[in-house]
Amino acid sequence: MNIFLLGATPSISTEPGEDPISKLAKTGGNTGNQLIAHGLLSQIAYQNISWDYRIDPKEVHERYDMIVIAAANFLFPKFDFGGMADYIERADLPVAIVGLGAQSNNYDPKIDLMPGTERFVKVIAERAVSIGVRGPYTRDVLALRGVHNVTVTGCPSYYMSGSTGPQVANRPVDEFKRISVNASRDVIGHAFDKERMRRVVLDIYKVGVAWQADFIAQSEQPEIRLADQEAKNGTDESLNAICAFMKEAVSDEEARAWAKAHMRVFFDVDEWLRTIESYDFVFGTRFHGCMIALQRGVPAVVICHDTRTEDMCRFLGMPWVSIMDVDQVDVRSLHERVDRAKLLDRYNELYPAYVEFLTSNGLKLKS
Repeated sequence: MNIFLLGATPSISTEPGEDPISKLAKTGGNTGNQLIAHGLLSQIAYQNISWDYRIDPKEVHERYDMIVIAAANFLFPKFDFGGMADYIERADLPVAIVGLGAQSNNYDPKIDLMPGTERFVKVIAERAVSIGVRGPYTRDVLALRGVHNVTVTGCPSYYMSGSTGPQVANRPVDEFKRISVNASRDVIGHAFDKERMRRVVLDIYKVGVAWQADFIAQSEQPEIRLADQEAKNGTDESLNAICAFMKEAVSDEEARAWAKAHMRVFFDVDEWLRTIESYDFVFGTRFHGCMIALQRGVPAVVICHDTRTEDMCRFLGMPWVSIMDVDQVDVRSLHERVDRAKLLDRYNELYPAYVEFLTSNGLKLKS
């Protein structure tokens, strides 16, 4: 089967010395997007694949058998997917879509979408056997629009472990030597409670300093500029921005020393997978930053701040806690939320259903 991939891509091409924000843009503005496509493609078989959007849709129709969409939080009021809808219509091929998510700060399915995104929903509903969505909330958002050929799958990145599932280590906190944190400092406005979210994110940074933890950035531009070893511009301004945010929690001297030494970013999924294995524990508000840890056997907890993250974690049985229930970020109490048996039991329930979903949509699994 020849596949044309839309949505998230598993890798990007970069130039020597390329500005990190330019590289970030190629990921769709979030390095975690690459994990979505990587997870999806790790399970399905294909002969040829392309995600070169410069190819004319008519040529896509001639050269490929199916359009596969590695989806993210497409159903968000500020996103317009009219261009993708046009491309799919012109290519005129069957569609398989996995991981479509709705994002809001509450669970009311009556969210306003741009006309282009409304049309995108109509186009994929007509061409997909079933739309794979991230959680029950997204299913409700689509049902309100009369779209019922929907299967709740969660995110494709969850299934990277194949039939075995994640084998998470069991190491006591007292033996931790190295932890990693992540946080959505740049999207505080999307949270269930903006002020509580700001306090939780600030607390994550404070714990990062106390533990000398690495901060793995995904979309936070100042942090990414500091993390990228090839960054040539804007690092002073970035450092000042991070320290200004942290001034309520730690001294300027501590903030600067930590930010200079512990910011990380990964534009290559394989490198990210290799590096994440070196940590004892990972936590933060980034779903994929925690998911990649679980996939490599590292205990991780998502601090959920919106429907996009909480809906998936509930459905998938991932270790999580809501920002509404976090008064103070504490490594030990977060680690106590990691239930390895529960995680694996839920995975063993979901994986066969995911395989059935893929095959029913015309996709074949890798042998």
